[in-house]
Amino acid sequence: MTQLSKEKKGKTGIQEMVYQEIRQNLMVGTFIPGQKVSLRFLADQMGTSLTPVRGAVNRLIAEGAFQILPNRCVYIPHMTEKKFNEIIHWRVQLESEAIKMAVKRISNNTIKSIESINNKMIRVASRKNDRKDLLALNYKFHFTIYEEANSNVLLPMIESLWLQCGPFTYYSLLSPRDLWDTKHHVTIIDALKNRQSTKAIAALKKDILNTAKFLKDNGHYHQQKLRKILN
Repeated sequence: MTQLSKEKKGKTGIQEMVYQEIRQNLMVGTFIPGQKVSLRFLADQMGTSLTPVRGAVNRLIAEGAFQILPNRCVYIPHMTEKKFNEIIHWRVQLESEAIKMAVKRISNNTIKSIESINNKMIRVASRKNDRKDLLALNYKFHFTIYEEANSNVLLPMIESLWLQCGPFTYYSLLSPRDLWDTKHHVTIIDALKNRQSTKAIAALKKDILNTAKFLKDNGHYHQQKLRKILN
């Protein structure tokens, strides 16, 4: 391998790492709808130059996670009710299929792992003021299961939907504590232990739709305030 190709590979690797980190941050609500995004700030936060950040953001613009204004300002798209309804519809369909496939192949060690993640969620949800880790734990809970479906087609489709609705679900942290009591997660875990796909799918649907109902009932598509929720 030439020195030039080694350097090119290194730069590609850095951009891919930056892309994956920003992408996951979008899925777990680090950003919120309407928020302007500073590429310089992202680069400083990640300890890298502007070049890999710019490349990663351009990829995410193509995926619909970011939008760009005529003045080149990058921001998180606002959510609309129509778009939200469609995302939720396809989340239910695709994630139900993923969990059905996972039930057949998930190991006991993985079930123990998701049970541990859920126990952490319960502890975080019990806090009065600091619940910001809930969304990251919720992401980890779900995708640990979906990865067990072992599908190279299905998983990226689910990730794409989380990418689009992740910033919006940040507002679910405003919800009453019972929305985050993880009772549906407990049912999912029990269903996985007993290899009951119908029970797992039913609990998953309730988990998704309960959060969707809270967000819709409270009209959070129209909120443009920046994060003041957890200060």
